[in-house]
Amino acid sequence: MENFDLVVVGGGIIGVAALRSCLKRHPGLKACLVECEPELAAHQSSRNSGVVHVGYNQKPGTIKAKFVVEGSRRLRQFCREHKVPLVEDGILVVARDESEVQVLDELHKRGLANGAVVELINQDRLLQMEPHASGVAALSAPEGASFDPRAVVLALADDARALGAQFYLSEQVIGLAEDTNTVRIETTKRTFTTKILVCAAGLYADRLAHKVGLGKRYQMVPFRGEYHELVPERRSLVRSHIYPAPNLKFPFLGVHLSRTFDGRVLVGPGAVLAMGRESYKNTQVNFGDLLEMAGSPSFWKLFASADFREVAQKEWKKSLFASEVLKEAQQLLPELRTGDLVPSRAGIRAQLVSDSGQLVEDLTIEESALTIQVLNAVSPALTCSLPFADHIVDLIEKRL
Repeated sequence: MENFDLVVVGGGIIGVAALRSCLKRHPGLKACLVECEPELAAHQSSRNSGVVHVGYNQKPGTIKAKFVVEGSRRLRQFCREHKVPLVEDGILVVARDESEVQVLDELHKRGLANGAVVELINQDRLLQMEPHASGVAALSAPEGASFDPRAVVLALADDARALGAQFYLSEQVIGLAEDTNTVRIETTKRTFTTKILVCAAGLYADRLAHKVGLGKRYQMVPFRGEYHELVPERRSLVRSHIYPAPNLKFPFLGVHLSRTFDGRVLVGPGAVLAMGRESYKNTQVNFGDLLEMAGSPSFWKLFASADFREVAQKEWKKSLFASEVLKEAQQLLPELRTGDLVPSRAGIRAQLVSDSGQLVEDLTIEESALTIQVLNAVSPALTCSLPFADHIVDLIEKRL
């Protein structure tokens, strides 16, 4: 049996960043990270659009709003210092008609309240910045950027290893037990004990939390985000990132066009209910995951909402028919034609749902005496990751 001062479960950006941050503050601490996959950043931390967000979507006063602006600055600086690919090309949120201008006004207010650099611009300015876009006005966020998220996680891990951290990959946690002084962690390969446990397990956060009596009010519901991308000869239609004015009732941002750090242009994602926590294709079905969701009152309360059912129906159509994705993208970029989009990758959003059937939008942590459980870390958690990791270390320090 191996004994540690700190064990982190979860090899995404939150877990790795928290491990690194703790060892930077407390060198000499005996610490390790356990990850069920054979590599780090296998799920949400790499299967995304690679956008550094700015801070206009988040409601002031939330944890996300607190960390996103600082996180954006620190993440961009980290990329520069560690030579991670980064393109600082800005974000435009476009009002496609006059009815959406008030959404831009709300995002502008949120951005200013959060300390973000944002500006409302007219149609002429929009067309100067994105000549092929269509809209009556836009919100400009010049500090938006593209980066390589997996490279960031690997660079954070290298820093943590240099500070003495051990990494155990391809080990699934199958048992957790907390007593007065230690937490016992059983994996598929070994048993650990630790003075402090941090779980940042993404898609499986609720299951690990339930093992130690935390997160009982919540159920994880996976939503698949499917991306297309522009064929190479049409990439010149997009210079940066073009987002639609979002539906503020839900945390999904709608189909947008994002130029990546390596010059591709992603179109998407959707937000369709996935048939399993790792069901990256329509054809992948995990019946155990489905039965768990079907047995959860949270899941049925979510679908009791007429607004949600309407959104879900639209998302399923986009998942089944690429023409629906094209139609939505054409509202932002009218020059797009059939054949301009080809399938790209997909990711799973580990979306927490409360016992009242509400989508949990903010970063969410629950704690016991020796355990810190990160239950919800959805977008823009990547952008928030460095200051959020410091926040987790603040919680660790109360237990050291």
